[in-house]
Amino acid sequence: MAWDAIIDYLRQPPPAGRLRVIWFQNQPDHYFVNMLDALNALGGVEYVGIFFSPPPVGNVLTRLPTHSPHLFIGAGSVQETVGWAQRTMRPDAQQIIAAARFDMAIVGGYDYPIKRWIIRDCQRVGRPVALFADSNIRAEFDGSLKKAARRLVKRFVLPKIARQLGKILCANSAGVEYWKYYGVRDGRAITCTYYSDVPATSVPDADTRARLLGRCKIKTGDARRLLFTGARLVPAKGLDLMIEAFGRLELSARGWIWVVAGTGPLEAELRQKAGALDGNGIHFVGVQPHDVAKGLAGQAEAFVLPSVYEPHGIVVSEAMGAGTPVIASDAAGAAIDLVEPGKTGWLFKNRSAEDLTRVLKEATDNPERLSAMRPMCRAKFEQWYGEYSPLVQVPKVVAELLAGRAGGAGQKGES
Repeated sequence: MAWDAIIDYLRQPPPAGRLRVIWFQNQPDHYFVNMLDALNALGGVEYVGIFFSPPPVGNVLTRLPTHSPHLFIGAGSVQETVGWAQRTMRPDAQQIIAAARFDMAIVGGYDYPIKRWIIRDCQRVGRPVALFADSNIRAEFDGSLKKAARRLVKRFVLPKIARQLGKILCANSAGVEYWKYYGVRDGRAITCTYYSDVPATSVPDADTRARLLGRCKIKTGDARRLLFTGARLVPAKGLDLMIEAFGRLELSARGWIWVVAGTGPLEAELRQKAGALDGNGIHFVGVQPHDVAKGLAGQAEAFVLPSVYEPHGIVVSEAMGAGTPVIASDAAGAAIDLVEPGKTGWLFKNRSAEDLTRVLKEATDNPERLSAMRPMCRAKFEQWYGEYSPLVQVPKVVAELLAGRAGGAGQKGES
């Protein structure tokens, strides 16, 4: 459907008297698109996606919704080097939103001016609004004056934003603690994690692993054991710590390879740090299609996420859903909830190559133990995701915030 037709469609009440919820999101990654379609398949509520970036072009990690109504209100082209503060909306973006008929909004984050405007405008017209946020309390403290200054500013700003919200949907428990720290202690902040295509438990086998590695142009013997990371090559991911730990333990000589799927500005620097191990034990394979990255996460003996800052880390839940133990820093939001040391993986002290080396040695010294962990990883994922999946939590929140308003479906705010 053409964009003008979507704009006209949103000016009309939702079909068959259904309630309409607009979910505002930065861009349509495959997690969000699949979630939107899955929520609409539940019936009763029409979920519409409005995105702040232009349609994706040539990005293997994004795609357009195939079933759900959606609209892009961002202008220009998508460039990873351009921050959200520099991105522009189409000139009539606010008018489109103000004229739309909808009963409730869910806004992904508060990092962009138009998001804060949407929250204020919903409050002005008496429309419920929820915030979906992946903030993490562990990221608030690093001992720096910069962080201390930000905390001081947030103590004034965030309570004001929170008062305008009916619910705050946090990707993990560390997100709930984040909002509690900034004064939201009345139960409005709840855990509602990222959507995941619930994976089947994966059983590593030589043929599947060889096929996936072959798609990444890696040739290796069947006997070699696999560590996998899916992450952007940026400072926050702490990949330099893993290079150091991998080299200290001489894992390549012991039959291990570490595959890193992702791209970013640190690629040349990380390859230089890897030295002779680059392509000979450590393999940087660039951005891979979702099926390849997901497959490698399931085929690995362990998934490693050494991030020094990771608000959530959906790759952690993907790996554990496939039955793969996870090694992660204690700053990774999803890992805080899912990793039980020695049972479903290991947590190491954030920013510490020494502690990462310790847990990596414990993991790689006993590959059979990693195999024995797989059923526990899957069980932990099923228990956690079964409780906090957006397909469970979002309908509950919508029903709560829209209680008694079914007769007024598709209300139009004042302009």
